[in-house]
This record gives sequence, structure tokens and C-alpha cells, in this order.
Amino acid sequence: MNLSEALEKASRILEEEQLQPTVRYGYGSDALSTLTAKMELATGRKERPRRVYENPKLYVFESTNFNLLIKIFSQVAEADRTSFVSALLDYVRKPKATHTRKTGAHSFGLQTSALPLLAEFCIRTGHLKELLAATAKPELPAWSLAIMLKEIEEMIALNFNLFSDSELASMPSSLAHLREIAERQTWSERGRPTVKNPHYRQGFEAVGTEIVASIDWITEECRKARYWYLKGALQELPNLEIESDRLKVEGFLVKLGFGVNTVRSLNAAESDYKSTAGPFELKNCLDHLRSFFEHLHRDAAKAIAAAAGYTVVDRWVNATTYLRQQGYFTLQHERFVLSLYTLLSDTGVHALTAEREYARLLRNVVIEYGVMFLTALDKRGVKI
Repeated sequence: MNLSEALEKASRILEEEQLQPTVRYGYGSDALSTLTAKMELATGRKERPRRVYENPKLYVFESTNFNLLIKIFSQVAEADRTSFVSALLDYVRKPKATHTRKTGAHSFGLQTSALPLLAEFCIRTGHLKELLAATAKPELPAWSLAIMLKEIEEMIALNFNLFSDSELASMPSSLAHLREIAERQTWSERGRPTVKNPHYRQGFEAVGTEIVASIDWITEECRKARYWYLKGALQELPNLEIESDRLKVEGFLVKLGFGVNTVRSLNAAESDYKSTAGPFELKNCLDHLRSFFEHLHRDAAKAIAAAAGYTVVDRWVNATTYLRQQGYFTLQHERFVLSLYTLLSDTGVHALTAEREYARLLRNVVIEYGVMFLTALDKRGVKI
């Protein structure tokens, strides 16, 4: 899909989101019950700053229009993707007026905006830096920006592992310019002797106050989220950055068109990998990881070969060799993955190791390898 066509389609989606928002958070499998989770979420949205949940699996993001944007993004050529995101961020640099609905509510009263969807899209596709840079361009505060900031509050509160520790640390300073231009509109004159504000324009007090408060609340949420990262590291709780990368792997599998069994293998491995897992469950976890790892290469090699009018033997070793021959990785890379596959397959070595530590090591390596390999496929436009 060429860039102009993709932008036209994306604009139509954002226009629809402005009128009928689809962005929402539902209740994940870790929630105690749907009713409890729903009540907690409703209560949490009344708190400012928001409570940051230590378990980012309690709530899951859902949006029809987000899925449509991702579909378009996947069809944009790699060389055009930076331009595609930059063009969409004009909605932030020059924010449009919000839409007022007759019934229902999204963020402020009956006002709705497409910017929450755009924020979710940018952050979940790895363009947080570009999104925050765009917030430094507006000259005056706007309600659409306030609604977008409220969505970022929600993201940190419910799914803080979408952001790395370093991103959380730098976010307040990245929003400093937006806070400054908003704060300028909160007063016309003050002090004794009276000092007049040369930047003040009547009619922006309420939105300026809201944006200043929202950025201050985001700052506190970032602090709390960074504490959860620190606590998890010191207590050896599940590595939340690994958990975030696992979600990226799932997203790539769906986006690139991998078979449902590949996704199921990864999910089955996660089901068996838990704090109460015994030796048999951990063995099953490794078996599922090996199956997932194997199908990554086999399915990718078959798709690449078919696109070139060639047939590759549907075995893991043959597929891996073919991928190296086609320049998807180096000889050293091939040796590494062959060794990793051997470790996943060699149940005899398990008795020489601490079972859980062994399973954790291989699980983490396979997930991070999945991110790297699938990113490479995505950049080269591979479709399964």
C-alpha cells in the first residue's frame, strides 16, 4: 500500500474514532472476577493520580479501530513507516477540536477525541518518543490533548509494562513543554506587585489546569511504575520487560499471519510456566517452547521460499539453513539457534540443572529471540 493511500485510510479511521470511540480496557484472565475488576476500574478512574497495578495482566486493551490501524500499518512499506507515523502525529501537533456527543461519555463530559487511539497506536508500535516529541509543538492547550493525556494515565495505571524503566524515567521531562504552555493559561495576573501574564488568552484556563494536573499525575504514576520494576527485580518476580516482549511476540505472530498452533504453543508454554509448576509442567513448558521455536523457522522458510517460487524441505534444520542462505541471519547466528534448539530438545541435561532456573532461562531466551526474528521478518515484509 502506498503512503498516500495508507494515510487516507488511517484518517478515515481516526475520524470515525473521533465520533464513536472504540478504545477500552477489559478484564484479563488474572482478574479475580469480572464484577470485581469492573468495580475496581470504575473506582480507579475517579482517583487522581491513578493507582498503578503491580500486575499488568489484570486489564487488557481492546479497540476495533486500533486493529484496523495496525492492519494498515502492516501494509505500509518499511521505508514509509516513519513518514506514516509522522503524518498521523499532525493530529497532536495541530490538535483538532473535540466532538460533543448527545449521549454517553468518553473522557470529559460528552467530549470525544481520536487522540487516545493515536496514543495507543504510537506507544504499542514503539513510537512513544515521536508521540512525546509531537506534544512539544502545540502553542496552546487543547481538550483533545487533555483527553490523550488521560489515556496515557490509563495505560500506565493498567499496563505499565508497555513502557520501559528508562521511558518512564524520561516521560515527565518529555512532557515539560506541554505542561509549560498549559500552565501559562491558568493565570492572567498574580503577585504583589501585580505581574501580568503576556501569554494569557481568555478561555483556556480550564483545559490548561487539567493538562497541568494530568502531567503531574503522570509523573507520579511513572514513579510508582518504576518502583514496581525495581521491586520485581529485587524480589526476582517475573521480569515485566520479558512479559512485555512476550506480548510483542503474540502481536507479531498475528500480524504476520502465523498459524494458530504457533500461538497456541507459546500460550501453552506460558500456562505451564508458573510459580507452582512442578517438574512435569516445566518439562511440558520446554516441549511447547521447542514447538514454538521450531515453527517460527519452518513457517517463515516455507513462506519465503513460496514467494520466490521455491520449495524448502519442511524440517527445522533445513528451514534454518535456508533462512541463513537467504540472508535472514549469519552463520554465527545459525550456530547459536542450533545450540538453543538442542538445549530445548535435550531432556537428559535437565537433571544436571535446577529445573525452574533452567526453564526460566530458556523461556526468556526464546521470547527475546522471537522479538528479534519476527521484527526482522516484519521489516522485510514477509507474510506467512
